[in-house]
Amino acid sequence: MAEWDGVGERGVYDDEHQAERDRLSDAAHRGDWAAVLAAVERSAEKSADLVNTRRVAGRSGWAPLHQAAWHNAPAEVVERLLTAGAWRTLRSADDERPVDVATRLGHAALLPLLEPAPLHRVPEADLRAMQHFLHALIRVRTEDFGVTTALVLPQASVLTELPDAALWFRVPGMYGGFGIQLEEVRAGRRLVVRSHCRIVGHSGRTHHITPDGCTLTESGW
Repeated sequence: MAEWDGVGERGVYDDEHQAERDRLSDAAHRGDWAAVLAAVERSAEKSADLVNTRRVAGRSGWAPLHQAAWHNAPAEVVERLLTAGAWRTLRSADDERPVDVATRLGHAALLPLLEPAPLHRVPEADLRAMQHFLHALIRVRTEDFGVTTALVLPQASVLTELPDAALWFRVPGMYGGFGIQLEEVRAGRRLVVRSHCRIVGHSGRTHHITPDGCTLTESGW
């Protein structure tokens, strides 16, 4: 299952991992693609995938694919990032996807590569509505467990790119997190969200989220 990296403040990661993330973000900012690709490949070997990493506590929210769009990187670089699992639908702090950055700057050659190709089609309005309820649920649940770490909350659109349409959001200080699954049902699509704290017995809850709201369907597991 893919993992959403939602740490929004420095000092949460250990020094080595923070430095690794900083080096990757710096290399992408410079357009040093050899360093970026090497870092991405190393992280995949360690099962600590950083291809969609954003600078911790950064203002832009840009991942390497956004930087590739900005720099008009060679197509081979973009293709290797995509092969490594870069998300075309990931939005920046300004709500831009990599394809939007390339379009804005006139980097037309990259547009066919960067155009999102969802495996699971959901109307944009439905995704945004479900994301609204998902974020509200996460805020309530993390507050219940006393989480004080600044978080960058998951983007529902990313689920449309993933073969299993599933994300794990590990929350620092919660000793657990949120498993988020996009499912097809007769009425359309919904999110199934399972959350728990492993040091609190029977804390597990399952919620179903549709564009119309969020419903608790199971608790105490």
